Amino acid sequence: MVAKKISTSDKQAICKKLIALLKKRYSATLPKYDRPVLETILHAICLENTTNSQADEVFDALLEGFHDLNEIRVSTISELESCFSAVGDAEWRAYRIRSVLQYVFDKEYCFDLELMRKKTLEQAQKQLTRMKSLTPFVINHTLQVILGSHLVPADEKILNASKWLGLVPADESIETASDSLKSSVRKSDAPLFSHLLRCLATDEELAADFNLAKNPLPEEGVDLKQAPNRLEDMFANPLSKQKKKATKKKKKVATKAKKAAAKVKKKVPAKGTKKAAKKTPAKAAKKKVPAKKAGTKKKVPKKKKSPSTKK
Repeated sequence: MVAKKISTSDKQAICKKLIALLKKRYSATLPKYDRPVLETILHAICLENTTNSQADEVFDALLEGFHDLNEIRVSTISELESCFSAVGDAEWRAYRIRSVLQYVFDKEYCFDLELMRKKTLEQAQKQLTRMKSLTPFVINHTLQVILGSHLVPADEKILNASKWLGLVPADESIETASDSLKSSVRKSDAPLFSHLLRCLATDEELAADFNLAKNPLPEEGVDLKQAPNRLEDMFANPLSKQKKKATKKKKKVATKAKKAAAKVKKKVPAKGTKKAAKKTPAKAAKKKVPAKKAGTKKKVPKKKKSPSTKK
């Protein structure tokens, strides 16, 4: 059974409630995305499936670890990998970074893509799509930042969180997720919603809740109208806390069982001990009956002779 579809206006009203809840938990201050176009693309590769702060650290480490973009372009994948160890998928990120730089250098003979700012959404999208190593998230994030396009960039973590909330169907693909999500908010709210959705999707405390492989969605689908209430409940009692409570209970039960077993051992003395010998009725009875001395015979009383009669 699939969840019922709701109108765009109702969807946007629900998302306003979600934004209000998310602003209470996370910072509503938008990250500064003021880099040149090419660096925006490279930063987006660092940002995928991680937090803004982690992406900034990784990107800064990349620029500081090499002389310039050209040195990064001619470096090996293994040389670049170390920069991405903190955010995972190090080899894949290193490959994409180098591929983008190689493509731009071969096409432009420089590392400048600022003319993209003057292009239409369709033209810029085509140019980015030609870079085969770019994911849908990197393309949509770049278009949102550079052109202010009405998009909600979605990576795998954002997609899972969106499915959990009911913002997109359970079978939504990463290729179409961004277009589906943009109908949830107005264009003016899209950047803030994208930021808060990333904060939610990358929240370590909620990682277990959004792990749809281990915590699958209900078969009957997810009701978006219930999303604000479900979100509040999850904030109050996420699966990570539930697991910790369950673990503590198990430890308490195990500790009580050990203490109880220890008490039983103290009360029941081990066999062969002196205390056990004293309390054993069979041994106690033996002590009351004195043992016979070896080599002694039992005295038999002599029979009295009957008096002889005189003849």
